[in-house]
Amino acid sequence: MHELKGKISVFTGSSCGARAEYSDAARRLARQLVERGYGLVYGGGNVGLMGVIADAVIERGGHVTGVIPDALVSHEVAHRGLSELRVVQSMHERKAMMADLSNAFIAMPGGIGTMEEFFEVLSWAQLGLHDKPCGLLNIGGYFEHLIRFMDYAVDQEFLKPKHRGLLIVEEEPSRLLDRFEPIITANGAKRFERSRT
Repeated sequence: MHELKGKISVFTGSSCGARAEYSDAARRLARQLVERGYGLVYGGGNVGLMGVIADAVIERGGHVTGVIPDALVSHEVAHRGLSELRVVQSMHERKAMMADLSNAFIAMPGGIGTMEEFFEVLSWAQLGLHDKPCGLLNIGGYFEHLIRFMDYAVDQEFLKPKHRGLLIVEEEPSRLLDRFEPIITANGAKRFERSRT
């Protein structure tokens, strides 16, 4: 395997969801990550979309780092076939380590855990704790209601337009990564300061 250009965190569900297009998109994202030289950082499970994307990256010879709290190792069925599995003590440590390891963040379809993890790193960007790109992969319009909510929060003056602008939205993995790459390149090797969270 060639040296990685960087690593990208993907937050997504421990279920595959109701539509096959979610798994199809996870496989397309996996292909794009490997072809572009990025490793995957994710929650460490072998179930749902988490498992689909991890398996697809591994099948293509890519690098996968899983980060999972000790308490969830058996609950989420930790993936034992990864390039690297890091077991941490808490959910907060998991998110901080994923942020530290990653050059960018993507949310794919998922539930409460996906949203919580993604919005925490997005809030860290708003606070200036990192300047790594954060994007929604809006497969089949999954995030349309969330996007409308974000726009409504701007209209109601609870969210500044510049902070709404931190959220990058695309429907295809290739287009999302096309938008990420100039930001990743410009940011270079700037570290996330885990102690500030």
